[in-house]
Amino acid sequence: MGVASPEMMDRVFSERFNARDKAALLDLYTADAVFTFDGEAKAVGLEQIEGALTGFLSAPLKFNGTFISVYVSGDTALTRMKWELYNEAERTTSTGVSAEVLRKCPDGKWRFQIDDATGGSRA
Repeated sequence: MGVASPEMMDRVFSERFNARDKAALLDLYTADAVFTFDGEAKAVGLEQIEGALTGFLSAPLKFNGTFISVYVSGDTALTRMKWELYNEAERTTSTGVSAEVLRKCPDGKWRFQIDDATGGSRA
């Protein structure tokens, strides 16, 4: 599935997260992708990323993300996303700025190679 252009990733990720579609979310990552929420613990590969995402998807929270920047060079993109997790009462429970590297895959779709959920927020 992936996305047709890197600029679409923020919207598509938000939609799939909020739909709790784990399979569709995982398809936004390359097979050897790296995911970290805090910059310390990391999940490498789809199996570990699935485990990491399961915790987020089990919480009754919604996700809203909007790109701050998207820089594309050939088959690589560097992005930063301002995001928030909020509950049904529309109260924000967590916010941050992520940093991601996306790759254009052989099928022509773009996927996360590196997803650092708080990388743009940390010193």
